[in-house]
Amino acid sequence: MPVTLRRTRTWLVQVLIALAAPVALAWALLTMRRDMIAGLPPAIVGRELIMVTMAAIAAPIVVMKTLGALRFRFVIDSAGLTIRTPDITAALPWSDIESVILDDLRILVVPDPGHQRADYPGIGRFAGTTSDGRSCFEVLVLSQVRESPAAIASALAEHAGPRFTDARRPARHGGTGSHSAPPG
Repeated sequence: MPVTLRRTRTWLVQVLIALAAPVALAWALLTMRRDMIAGLPPAIVGRELIMVTMAAIAAPIVVMKTLGALRFRFVIDSAGLTIRTPDITAALPWSDIESVILDDLRILVVPDPGHQRADYPGIGRFAGTTSDGRSCFEVLVLSQVRESPAAIASALAEHAGPRFTDARRPARHGGTGSHSAPPG
């Protein structure tokens, strides 16, 4: 059965920023117009013009990131991984994946040796190399989704089979473990 990971609610902050950007831009434009009509010195108007220019550049970027967050989809199933995030759009069949690694912070994909970095579909974030020197790609940061790492590990183990490597560090239990007494 496919497992669909759900986006955390932190993307709502991006929506609020995206809504605030046009309001801030309109406010800056109205303020600049009022200052020009009032005959204020050009230095004040110039600073406001810089602010408007920066807002005009930032607003489309924020809106694009928000739209990307709205279309988030990460599915783990018997066919492979279906990924649609702000940074990645890819359908990766298991045959194109040599290994899937879950560490404490993210999911990494090691492509099949026949794939080159440049032509790996839809993935632009090259994460580096694994501990054994293989090239890998970061496909998901765990803080982006609501599901626990244990639930994600279970889904990957079920669907990826031997391709899955669980590289999470074992949880530390502060002094609650049992200790054996020395013989005596």
